[in-house]
Amino acid sequence: MSPHAFHISKLAIIIFAILSVAYLLFSRQEITQADYHEIYRVAVSGKKAAFVEKVLETEIDGAIDNSALVELCKRKVWTPGLIFNCEAPKGGVANVRNVFLNCVRYAIEAGATSFVVPEIISRGTTLSTLKTDINVPFTYFFDLEHFTASLSEACPQIHIIPNRNDLWDQPSTGKAILLSPQDLSDTLVAQTVLASPGTWSSAFKTHLNTTHPTPFSASIPILVSLETPLLQFPLSYDDTLLVANFGRMLRFREDVRRLAATVLYAMDKQFGMGFDLDLAGVRPGLFYGAHLRTAPDAKAAGWTPYARQAENYLTHARGKELSTIYLTTGNQEDAKTFTETAANLSISVTTKEDLLAGKRFQRELVEMKSLTWDQRGLIDYEVLLRSSVFGGTHESSFDWNVAMRRHVVVGDGRWARIGGGGGESKSYKRDEVEGNKKKRLTTEDEKKVPGVNGDYRSRQSFKDDLSIVFGPPEEGEMFELSMWP
Repeated sequence: MSPHAFHISKLAIIIFAILSVAYLLFSRQEITQADYHEIYRVAVSGKKAAFVEKVLETEIDGAIDNSALVELCKRKVWTPGLIFNCEAPKGGVANVRNVFLNCVRYAIEAGATSFVVPEIISRGTTLSTLKTDINVPFTYFFDLEHFTASLSEACPQIHIIPNRNDLWDQPSTGKAILLSPQDLSDTLVAQTVLASPGTWSSAFKTHLNTTHPTPFSASIPILVSLETPLLQFPLSYDDTLLVANFGRMLRFREDVRRLAATVLYAMDKQFGMGFDLDLAGVRPGLFYGAHLRTAPDAKAAGWTPYARQAENYLTHARGKELSTIYLTTGNQEDAKTFTETAANLSISVTTKEDLLAGKRFQRELVEMKSLTWDQRGLIDYEVLLRSSVFGGTHESSFDWNVAMRRHVVVGDGRWARIGGGGGESKSYKRDEVEGNKKKRLTTEDEKKVPGVNGDYRSRQSFKDDLSIVFGPPEEGEMFELSMWP
């Protein structure tokens, strides 16, 4: 929706409200309290609807520009009968998203003329049932129509196959050729990232000729199935405009995006933030976004403890003079403690559950509760993208993905390269930190952490003008090199 159209829609809402009032005034002699409530409800719901629609039609990094991807696909040599499939990945949305994008990128690099829409292995409905072996469709997280349209428009050379079962009439695809793409690279950076992506295509063709010497064609196709390539393809290999826009083909499902927009609306009204959706980018001075990753699985893995994470976020928020924190966490006990500590610092903490608890949002609250734990995380992802400042922890791929997407805004719509380039490591040498075991904080260590009134300078794995991922500087190199924004 253009700014002109948005203002017209707001004017229409006002006119509708006036007409509603006029009807009630002149069609009846008495106006009851219920009438006033109805007039207010219509006016408020109209404002909310306009706000939500505007959020759905805008992104922090502007309109999609697929021109670099179009040019890439024009340059590639395409192989009739080569079908690429992506094995269903496990994990949270950031991991799943990056796997899917890497699968598409490898398919383009290989010249595959067909791509099977991938599935996801769901993690269950709650934190206590994370591990399952249940496959769910692409639409569990993503907007299939948008993905299909985006990829087809940019790369019409690739035919999209809705489901692997749709190959039932192609017996030559019955036994897929399993491939771990990074196995075709002689050298890796940061343990997982291709050091020389430019040679991968020729290595793939050599591998295919060796493992499948029988000729294939459009009428006798073959199926290559990629074994969940998570952090492998270096962003520095592609044009910065392509990198900035490539991940945009994976847009979250619309119901989740509407809920996220409603959460933003509720936060705007509750805290009087004054969102101006006509302005692009990330708006300063609104709210701090924090991911408190202290759920039982994180504690069991020895991730950064609550005391350190809380200190990081509260200190960061205070330093940026932000008095509202939007918090996402899987640990309600820690959320309560965090909220109480923040209140003592005159900082308000809110969550999506808090914001949708009002009477005006009963329908949205019921809708949100019908989603699984992972699907609700998509709402947080969308809200955190629009935070004025974001803070995360280095162990979380979710946090890295939010920070990387926001980094596109720092680059003014292009990818601003981080660390080394061309598959290189950061400025520090990998062998200097290779073998250094991650220190786990003890109780004594936590006691040494200064209070929020102290001069605390926490270590940072990543920092730009909009986000910080807290952690040791040597951590997260693979994310910086290969996490699609």
